[in-house]
Amino acid sequence: MKSLTKLGAIVLPLVLLTACANTDMAALKSSVSEAQSAAESALSAANNAQSTADAAQRSASAAELAAANAQQTADSAQSTVDECCAKIDRMFEKAMAK
Repeated sequence: MKSLTKLGAIVLPLVLLTACANTDMAALKSSVSEAQSAAESALSAANNAQSTADAAQRSASAAELAAANAQQTADSAQSTVDECCAKIDRMFEKAMAK
């Protein structure tokens, strides 16, 4: 009986420690699962942000190209106007010289 009591005194704390360890392990697994879920959510948000940034970059590049084309057209029109004004000035000077 005495050995049974000693055995019980040794086994009982071990059983309690094991139960606490299992509870802590379950809490740890839950925490790891939540962290994994949060990481996956963050990765998804980062991918969406990258996609949006890429689309914005493409739009900016297209706008830059359109602006360059508009500037080229405006420069060409200004050149034509300058030539026309010079021609009119020459014609006016010629008419006044007569």
